[in-house]
Amino acid sequence: NIWKATGMAAVRQLWRRSSVAWLPSRGASGAFNGCCRLIQRNYSSLSKESAGKALEHCVELVKRYEYEQYCCAQLAPNGAWAPLITLRAFNIETARIKDKSSTPEIGQIRLHWWEDALDALYKGEESADLLKQPVTAMMYVLLRRYHLPKELFQEILKARSRDLSSQPPDSISELVQYADSTQGCLLDLGLHTLTMVDQDFKIAHEAVRHAGRCAGLVTLIRATPHLAVRGLTYIPKELIASQRELEQELYTSGKNGQLSDRLKIAVETLANVAEAELEAARALRARLTNDSVNLLFAVLPAATYLRSLRRKNFDVFNVGLIDPTALSRLQFLLQLRWSSWRRTF
Repeated sequence: NIWKATGMAAVRQLWRRSSVAWLPSRGASGAFNGCCRLIQRNYSSLSKESAGKALEHCVELVKRYEYEQYCCAQLAPNGAWAPLITLRAFNIETARIKDKSSTPEIGQIRLHWWEDALDALYKGEESADLLKQPVTAMMYVLLRRYHLPKELFQEILKARSRDLSSQPPDSISELVQYADSTQGCLLDLGLHTLTMVDQDFKIAHEAVRHAGRCAGLVTLIRATPHLAVRGLTYIPKELIASQRELEQELYTSGKNGQLSDRLKIAVETLANVAEAELEAARALRARLTNDSVNLLFAVLPAATYLRSLRRKNFDVFNVGLIDPTALSRLQFLLQLRWSSWRRTF
């Protein structure tokens, strides 16, 4: 019994045993069989076994770097689980370009590789290099099954080139645009894997864009402690008069383990913008289809973090926000299941 478990040792044990046991089970094996059969019928370069291994790689990638999104994907609409996992894996691979590149020039080379790969995939090329890389192999399968707008992928890659700069954005509007170009486009691509009439799509498109901007802003807020170690931040210049002062305050906050009052105000401002986008998405809930709601569960981690951030007085350096306990993760899984039952996000 969950509620009788007492002490952190019991909670950790329960967490290890339960994991995502309360969510629908979606295994990589067979999840994409329809697409794999389509590939085998028309293209011999990628076997069903190779596609299955590529999907397993994507699953492990998402579980490692975006575990909350992995949990949310378990509630994906029928047939959309593997596409959403693939899109998340693409997002992770491109988001990590800066971390894996020692210089901006090397980062640009990696981005150009993805741009060329994207062009080749949309041309239907089946080169060994493309099918050897697990994420591009799954994108190859994905694009044979769904008509996904190429410009959405291109917008994500364009935003990732912005990551290579060490300068913070000039304004809040610029930061919101970045969030829209990353998480907004990602959810939009997921929406294109669903089947619905035009009117439902228009409403869902507006909702996923609002939700994407919220998720993108929260992702950047959550990254503040990790970026501060390297002297980086996404806090806009308009919220802090001097970039040098901003860098110094972030360094001091990281050293003390507590955010300064001025930076708390800046974080609160960004959190308010994210909450406004979340409420705008929720306002459309009554007009959304069930599949659209399932897709929008992806914003639940952001909503959970915003509540915790407000309770911690917007101190992003709070240990409970940086390294959630097993109990916090357990609470998230319970909330995810509860939201699924109530059809809310």
